[in-house]
Amino acid sequence: MTQPTSRSERFNSQIDEMKLKAGRPNWEAALRMFSVFLMVAGVVIAFGAYAASLNVKATPGSSVDVLRSNAYLPLAVWGMTISVVGGVVFLRYSFAQFLRFWLLRQSYEQQLAISEAAKATGD
Repeated sequence: MTQPTSRSERFNSQIDEMKLKAGRPNWEAALRMFSVFLMVAGVVIAFGAYAASLNVKATPGSSVDVLRSNAYLPLAVWGMTISVVGGVVFLRYSFAQFLRFWLLRQSYEQQLAISEAAKATGD
């Protein structure tokens, strides 16, 4: 096997040699995509409920139409709740992936610093 020349190639080759189980990338990618779907679906539901509430025609002397208009409010709130939950799930799995890579990078840099210090002291 040839020795990698750049630091990034050495880092990638050492990560491959460690054979770490760094989570379930397929599962996490699926959850991130599902969370994006939830964010978009929540916004669509909320705006759909808002548009439906605007299409209610008010009849003079009747409060029933106003009640029908207010019936869309819980649907709009649920839509926004779904969107917020999707955003939280997306952030959770995105940060987990970033922090996992950051931790691997930190351990690699620390190992490199220790090995360079050991070489400098002559061990």
